[in-house]
Amino acid sequence: MRSGTNNPVVGVRDSIEYNSGKISMKRLMDAGSFNLALICLDVGQEIPPHPEGYDAVFYVVEGVGVFTVGVDEYTLEAGSMVFSPKEKLRGIKSIGKLSVLGIRETV
Repeated sequence: MRSGTNNPVVGVRDSIEYNSGKISMKRLMDAGSFNLALICLDVGQEIPPHPEGYDAVFYVVEGVGVFTVGVDEYTLEAGSMVFSPKEKLRGIKSIGKLSVLGIRETV
């Protein structure tokens, strides 16, 4: 298991950083068959819907956002998560500041 500090423990909330100029994404851990990244979106930032070649789960650490999975949209808040299967459209739009833990299979 690898993290940014070669430590199996990662402080997710301590890693949150917002940038009004661009979406912040930090790889927190590579764990063989999956990896974790922290995605921080400032007010109104968006990752437009697009297909990906891997399954992923998105867990909302703080804030509220709209998540696109296929043709469906879900408004999620802190403590909620959504599964996004590979090859389906997926996107994230922040409503206020939003931090999301993305857990994806390694391909």
